[in-house]
Amino acid sequence: MIKKFIAQFNSGDVVDDVFLVQSKELRTTKNGSLYIQTQLADRTGVIDARMWDASSRLFESLNNDAFLRIKGKTEIYQNRMQLIIQNISKTDQSEIKLADYLPSTEKNVDHMFSELKTIVSSIKQPYLKKLTDLFFDDKDFCKSFCAAPAAVQYHHAFLGGLLEHTLSVAQLGVKIAPLYPTLNRDLLICGILLHDIGKITELCYERNLHYSDEGQLLGHLISGIQIVDEKAKQVGGFPKTLLDLLKHMILSHHGEYEWGSPKLPMTVEALALHYLDNLDAKIHAFNKAIANDKDSQDNWTGFNKMFERKLFKKSVNSTT
Repeated sequence: MIKKFIAQFNSGDVVDDVFLVQSKELRTTKNGSLYIQTQLADRTGVIDARMWDASSRLFESLNNDAFLRIKGKTEIYQNRMQLIIQNISKTDQSEIKLADYLPSTEKNVDHMFSELKTIVSSIKQPYLKKLTDLFFDDKDFCKSFCAAPAAVQYHHAFLGGLLEHTLSVAQLGVKIAPLYPTLNRDLLICGILLHDIGKITELCYERNLHYSDEGQLLGHLISGIQIVDEKAKQVGGFPKTLLDLLKHMILSHHGEYEWGSPKLPMTVEALALHYLDNLDAKIHAFNKAIANDKDSQDNWTGFNKMFERKLFKKSVNSTT
């Protein structure tokens, strides 16, 4: 049983708990001695850890995705919390509660899915409605969709993250569609609902959040249009141009070549999807960066690599 989660750690804490080993490396110091560099995780976060004066034998006995008892002490190094390991030992795997180690959405999954289904039911265009119904009436698909994370690290990197992110973007789409008459509302909503479905096969989340072989080789953009293609075949007479427009939205929703997008948004619906998707992802990542920043003692976070700047931690409501 975990006594204290990673998110609760402060500098100087003495630690004696079980953690999930996410990654490990055997490294050499300047004087030639070996040390282990690893990342330890629980459901609240990840912490870098290292063990000095290690041995290759000990390193080889540690497996990724293994649960190990770690004894050590936390400290601040280069403005980041890390754990200096003093002892590593095995633990009874049968006593592990996975809920303590996999981060999950803090929102109610059933309630979120019900809200999403309401948006799905609002689609009127016959072919898009049949297609979305095929997805969201499929129990196996819905089970995976509700459980999957939206990412490994960047945003909504927790169980239920894909559902939470998709619902937020869909709600934004519903609100902005009436403001822009040139937007095809049903195509926009359908594209939003399906833009990240490839993450169901891109990501693994049974024991640890990581990329599947398919995810590494293809990525969720390609997997997503393949999944849509297969479902669309079940809808008789699906117009090719309409299907191409929908798949273009999925392929281009990252918005920029340097962000992994094979196509730039070339329709107004694709452009809207890109910015709404980016808005939700960025605000979530921004709030997460502030919530996780415990090292800075003033109103500013340390330098954030994602945003390439420091972030102001106080909201307007908290200022005088």
